[in-house]
Amino acid sequence: MAQETNSYFRNKKATVSFILSLFVFFIHFCSFSVFLQADGMLKRVFDTLEHVARVAVPLFFMISAAMFFRNYTLRDTAKKLKRRFFSLCIPYLVWNTIWLILGLLGYYTPLGAFAGGVKVSLSLENVLRGVFLHGQFEPFWFMLQLIIMTVFCPVIYLLVKNKWVGIVAITAFYILYCLGFRFQQPLVPDTSMVIYYLVGAWVGVHYFDLFTGKRGKKPAAAGLAIFIICCLFRIMRPSLPAWIPFEEVLPVLTVISCIAFWVCMDFFAFERCPAFLNESFAIYAMHSLIGAMLARAIAMLLPAGNGYLVLNAVLSFPATVAIICAFSITLKKHAPGVSKILFGRM
Repeated sequence: MAQETNSYFRNKKATVSFILSLFVFFIHFCSFSVFLQADGMLKRVFDTLEHVARVAVPLFFMISAAMFFRNYTLRDTAKKLKRRFFSLCIPYLVWNTIWLILGLLGYYTPLGAFAGGVKVSLSLENVLRGVFLHGQFEPFWFMLQLIIMTVFCPVIYLLVKNKWVGIVAITAFYILYCLGFRFQQPLVPDTSMVIYYLVGAWVGVHYFDLFTGKRGKKPAAAGLAIFIICCLFRIMRPSLPAWIPFEEVLPVLTVISCIAFWVCMDFFAFERCPAFLNESFAIYAMHSLIGAMLARAIAMLLPAGNGYLVLNAVLSFPATVAIICAFSITLKKHAPGVSKILFGRM
């Protein structure tokens, strides 16, 4: 039974992570230069779907923390950090270096249009910012903040080790956040993600079995309903009464929507997991480069107009995902060492 549960959880985690990587891709997809000209109904559809996709990064943080702090003790710190060094730090540095090279190519050669649009001149500051502070690939702030949170794992564990002390600590941090506390520095660019990581750590320490367990269709349906309500609340934000403190409510709303999304995924059977569902990190790392180039190439073949932008989106989004998955699976098969370095499978 334990083995069956573990298999179910591994497959569910892979599936959820894959969907979340698509959500992240979609958020950035809407900001590609080709789609910035979208207006009218297409723009409203993009905006609505983006509200749904906003669950992605907070849930990534919660899952990462829950996985890290399951069965954690202070004696495990070195072993846990070693694993995260290979699964987070190495890919982070490698991909930042790749994006730095693309930026240099974009600046010094005519290949800028094919280098993700990034351009950077060669200087010591730009190299250091590019490699260590994701200077040429802003979406990697997510990985840097996860790395920083991991470094502070002993402190976080001591905060959440006791169930009730953990609740008090998370609540206190949330109150500080509502009062305007922000870290305001590049290592922790989004203070709200600390809340989600702490919640995930608390779940990992105290309720990991509940996190991994199977649920029936009724809890899944309830999770879906709650997730939809949370999304509607986000969508209705401009029309909400002024007395509703949306920014202060947002972290609580996000935690609820993350839990609801995780629960509603139990609608699916997770007995087997197709290989492409394990390519979530590859999609996260490569979507801007492949997606932007592909969307731009398709746009050159189509007339202007929203209708053709819809056609471009329908073609370029799944094609980008398919190309990345095929590349990553092929690399894993024929060059596993390179795959481990790029995608952290160690």
